[in-house]
Amino acid sequence: MRKRYIAFRVESDRSFKREEVVRAIVSSALAMFGEARVAEANMMVLDFDEDEQQGFVVCSHLSVADIIASLSLVSEISGERVHIRTLGTSGTVKALKRKFLNRKRHFINAESTVKFKGKEFVVVRESGECCDALPRDEELINRLKLRKMRFIGVTKSDLRGEEDAADT
Repeated sequence: MRKRYIAFRVESDRSFKREEVVRAIVSSALAMFGEARVAEANMMVLDFDEDEQQGFVVCSHLSVADIIASLSLVSEISGERVHIRTLGTSGTVKALKRKFLNRKRHFINAESTVKFKGKEFVVVRESGECCDALPRDEELINRLKLRKMRFIGVTKSDLRGEEDAADT
């Protein structure tokens, strides 16, 4: 049986222990499908990082949709309201971690001034291809404040103007 790995994140106001999350996920799957189908799915919570509140489940390739549905139906863990967001699915643990869990994400603090869409920004943080940029324009700063945001997320290809070159 081919395996699939499903990455998820627990979204809540508080952090949960691994045991609490596993109990909630298994209970949801059992309530939705019963013991026979959960056994066929060969579902198991393999990993959960308590600091990041994210982890992954392994299951049969035929049961991916069922397991994602049961994850989305978890609404409570230890009496606390939660939402479990599915981040993505992969055929290998390595690809799952690289694409969705990014536990080895390193932020590089960089103060460099760039132009994007004709406006000036200061790049304050970089992680791989992604950048957080702070606008210098007072109007944009006020618009960000209204949305309770501090930075604009852009990619390095945006900053190089590759999208603008394609538009012309």
